[in-house]
Order: sequence, then structure tokens, then C-alpha cells
Amino acid sequence: MASSETPPPSLRQGEALLAAGEQVGHGNLVFASRVNKAVLVLVKSEQMVHQLVASGVIIRDLYVQVSPLSVPSTRVTVSGVPPFIPNELLEVELRRFGKFASGFKTPPAANVAPAPAPEPPAANVAPAPAPEPPAANVAPAAGR
Repeated sequence: MASSETPPPSLRQGEALLAAGEQVGHGNLVFASRVNKAVLVLVKSEQMVHQLVASGVIIRDLYVQVSPLSVPSTRVTVSGVPPFIPNELLEVELRRFGKFASGFKTPPAANVAPAPAPEPPAANVAPAPAPEPPAANVAPAAGR
């Protein structure tokens, strides 16, 4: 039996799934995909990952070493947060659940009205004279 870190390129995804299923049970396989030259197999629990990593799999009389994902992480989408709450505060709160893998990516606002156009400069015009105060309608005092 030979040993290999990565399966041969001719290996079919189904063969890798059958070999992994023999180790942990076929009902415990969640997802499989070809990634570059490797076969990615997701299983239901971390315990099953450790079992596969410890035992490896045998495919076509070839022992294939199984490696765990190097940086397993969960993507979280945060929405509906008012703009006056800073990203730093959100980051502090999210760190309580584990290590922060990346920073925030803020998408551009979709329905924002464009900024008003600047007013054209005023023409050089002399100011209008101030209006005169209206004349008072006062009757002359009688009897003097």
C-alpha cells in the first residue's frame, strides 16, 4: 500500500466519498466538492473530522492522508445597524463568540439621494437701496 498526501487527479469525487463514508458512516457526510486537486468532504461533527484525520482513507489500494480545514470559520452578516454605532463596537461584541477572521466590509448605500449641485456664483450686482420707512398717518393735534 502506498501513501499519498493528495489523491491522484484521476480520482473521482464519488470514490473519496465512499472511502470517507466507510470510516464515519455514509449518513454523516454533509457535502463534497473538488477544490483545486483535492477533494473537500464536510462531515457532521468535529469528532468525525478527528477520526478521519487520525485514520486516513484507502482509495484504490492507496492510503490517502486526510487533512482538516486549516482555518474553519463562520461568516456572519450584520444588517440593520444604525450608522451611529461604530464598527469597532460591533467587532468587540462579536469577539465574545470567538476569534475575528476578517474586518467589516461595508457595502455602498443603494438608495441615497445624490448631493445637491452647488449654486452658481452670484453676479456682481449693486445692492438694492433700502426701502424708505412708510410715512405715519398722524392727524395734527387740535386746540393748541
